[in-house]
Amino acid sequence: MKTKNILHGSLAAGLLMLIAACSGTESDEQPSSAGGRQARQLTITEMTTGESTRATLSADGDELSALWTAGDKLSYCNLSALTQDYYSGETAPTWGALTAITTASTSSFEGSVVCSKGDKLAVVYPAATFGWADSDEAQYTLTLSGQDGTLSTLASRYHYVYGLATVTAADEANATATMPKMKSLLTVCRFSFKDEATDEAILPVSLDISYAADGLDGNADTYPQTATVTAGIDQSSVAAKANTSSTQHLTITPTTPQTEMYVALLPTGGQRTFRFTVTDSDNNTYTGTARATLNAGEYVEATGLKLTRI
Repeated sequence: MKTKNILHGSLAAGLLMLIAACSGTESDEQPSSAGGRQARQLTITEMTTGESTRATLSADGDELSALWTAGDKLSYCNLSALTQDYYSGETAPTWGALTAITTASTSSFEGSVVCSKGDKLAVVYPAATFGWADSDEAQYTLTLSGQDGTLSTLASRYHYVYGLATVTAADEANATATMPKMKSLLTVCRFSFKDEATDEAILPVSLDISYAADGLDGNADTYPQTATVTAGIDQSSVAAKANTSSTQHLTITPTTPQTEMYVALLPTGGQRTFRFTVTDSDNNTYTGTARATLNAGEYVEATGLKLTRI
């Protein structure tokens, strides 16, 4: 397999501006919590170094480039306010929604953000529902099932990224924060297949992916359908942890047969052997294996994989 950096190259340097417009100032219905924490108009600036993080993905040779798209849905979770949800008053993390308002490599986002100076905010795409891992941590679940092999669906629903913003200043109505470049949590793979006997391209109407042997990431003849992300203030250590209880394969079903299929997969703890089972429009079935180490944030090309008809 050929491995490339998932977001290398084609976007100009810029600052990702996330503008979270508050729904109102402090009121009887929304009392300010400890430390002056309240709904504020927050501007988060992502400090990038020539690469955008997300959203619309486009293939350019052996690289992927990314743009934010108006309407992209994100979520934030205030990691400094985990004991009581600001909006409901219940024992839960404080979190809310953000929405992209422009289509560009640099975008603005709107939403209700509860914060005070010094707060640490997890910012995630696609939008997620946060809960407690325990009394000190917040977590959310991502899913890999339901993919159709297209880059557009992968970009909008399965290209999970994580960022950590720090609120640097706050007054009664406004606040500012900075955030390092967001981190991709999965691996994007481009697959194509050939008949080993004829060397002709196979156009899948269904692709099943599973592990061929047991491992920490999942057992033989299975592939995790979901993973858990524990939000943390050390962005580099945040990772998608496979939920290995599934007994299913990961099934990719395109709406029409595709020569190439784009699939988001979980990073592996080392080299794993993957089993691929492909069905074409004539109801022929092919199978084969390939070995690879998958790392978060990489773009892997696995084209021309040869499968045996069974």
